[in-house]
Amino acid sequence: MLKNERQTYPECCCEDMREALSDSEHPIYYSSAFQEFGLQLSSGFEYSILKYCNWCGTKLPKSRRDAWFDSLEKLGIDPWGNDIPIKYLSSSWLE
Repeated sequence: MLKNERQTYPECCCEDMREALSDSEHPIYYSSAFQEFGLQLSSGFEYSILKYCNWCGTKLPKSRRDAWFDSLEKLGIDPWGNDIPIKYLSSSWLE
Protein backbone atom coordinates (compact mmCIF):
# COMPACT_ATOMS: atom_id res chain seq x y z
CA MET A 1 0.00 0.00 0.00
CA LEU A 2 1.28 3.41 -0.89
CA LYS A 3 1.46 6.09 1.75
CA ASN A 4 -1.07 8.84 0.92
CA GLU A 5 -2.52 6.90 -2.02
CA ARG A 6 -5.74 8.48 -3.29
CA GLN A 7 -8.52 5.95 -2.71
CA THR A 8 -10.90 5.48 -5.61
CA TYR A 9 -13.33 2.74 -6.47
CA PRO A 10 -13.13 1.05 -9.86
CA GLU A 11 -15.87 -0.45 -11.94
CA CYS A 12 -16.42 -3.86 -10.41
CA CYS A 13 -17.23 -7.19 -11.97
CA CYS A 14 -20.09 -7.87 -9.54
CA GLU A 15 -22.15 -6.31 -6.77
CA ASP A 16 -20.44 -8.43 -4.10
CA MET A 17 -17.01 -7.03 -5.03
CA ARG A 18 -18.39 -3.49 -5.07
CA GLU A 19 -19.86 -3.96 -1.58
CA ALA A 20 -16.64 -5.47 -0.24
CA LEU A 21 -14.58 -2.53 -1.50
CA SER A 22 -16.89 -0.01 0.11
CA ASP A 23 -16.96 -1.84 3.46
CA SER A 24 -14.09 -0.59 5.64
CA GLU A 25 -14.22 -3.78 7.70
CA HIS A 26 -13.73 -6.05 4.67
CA PRO A 27 -10.15 -7.08 3.79
CA ILE A 28 -10.53 -6.46 0.03
CA TYR A 29 -8.40 -3.54 -1.16
CA TYR A 30 -8.08 -1.70 -4.46
CA SER A 31 -4.97 0.26 -5.41
CA SER A 32 -5.84 2.93 -7.95
CA ALA A 33 -2.14 3.67 -8.55
CA PHE A 34 -1.37 0.05 -9.44
CA GLN A 35 -4.89 -0.72 -10.67
CA GLU A 36 -4.92 -4.00 -8.76
CA PHE A 37 -7.16 -5.71 -6.26
CA GLY A 38 -5.82 -7.35 -3.15
CA LEU A 39 -6.62 -9.12 0.08
CA GLN A 40 -5.26 -7.12 3.02
CA LEU A 41 -2.88 -9.00 5.26
CA SER A 42 -2.89 -8.80 9.05
CA SER A 43 -0.18 -6.12 9.10
CA GLY A 44 -2.70 -3.67 7.60
CA PHE A 45 0.01 -2.26 5.31
CA GLU A 46 0.36 -5.12 2.85
CA TYR A 47 -1.93 -7.12 0.63
CA SER A 48 -1.84 -10.20 -1.53
CA ILE A 49 -2.75 -9.45 -5.16
CA LEU A 50 -5.94 -11.09 -6.40
CA LYS A 51 -6.14 -12.35 -9.97
CA TYR A 52 -9.78 -13.43 -9.87
CA CYS A 53 -12.88 -12.12 -8.13
CA ASN A 54 -13.60 -14.10 -4.96
CA TRP A 55 -17.34 -14.04 -5.65
CA CYS A 56 -18.03 -14.37 -9.37
CA GLY A 57 -14.68 -15.75 -10.57
CA THR A 58 -14.11 -13.02 -13.18
CA LYS A 59 -10.48 -12.51 -14.12
CA LEU A 60 -9.41 -9.14 -12.68
CA PRO A 61 -7.43 -6.55 -14.69
CA LYS A 62 -3.69 -7.03 -14.95
CA SER A 63 -1.75 -5.04 -12.36
CA ARG A 64 0.09 -1.93 -13.54
CA ARG A 65 2.58 -2.18 -10.65
CA ASP A 66 5.62 -2.91 -12.85
CA ALA A 67 4.76 -0.07 -15.25
CA TRP A 68 4.32 2.28 -12.26
CA PHE A 69 7.81 1.51 -10.93
CA ASP A 70 9.29 1.73 -14.44
CA SER A 71 7.71 5.14 -14.94
CA LEU A 72 9.14 6.49 -11.68
CA GLU A 73 12.55 5.04 -12.49
CA LYS A 74 12.59 6.88 -15.83
CA LEU A 75 11.98 10.11 -13.89
CA GLY A 76 14.85 9.30 -11.52
CA ILE A 77 12.53 8.93 -8.53
CA ASP A 78 13.20 6.27 -5.91
CA PRO A 79 9.76 5.50 -4.41
CA TRP A 80 11.39 4.18 -1.22
CA GLY A 81 13.60 7.21 -0.65
CA ASN A 82 11.83 10.14 -2.27
CA ASP A 83 8.41 11.71 -2.01
CA ILE A 84 6.13 10.30 -4.69
CA PRO A 85 4.52 12.98 -6.91
CA ILE A 86 0.77 13.32 -6.31
CA LYS A 87 0.07 12.24 -9.89
CA TYR A 88 1.49 8.79 -9.02
CA LEU A 89 -0.77 8.30 -5.98
CA SER A 90 -3.78 7.54 -8.20
CA SER A 91 -4.43 6.32 -11.72
CA SER A 92 -3.63 9.84 -13.03
CA TRP A 93 -0.12 8.74 -14.01
CA LEU A 94 -1.62 6.59 -16.77
CA GLU A 95 -3.08 9.59 -18.60
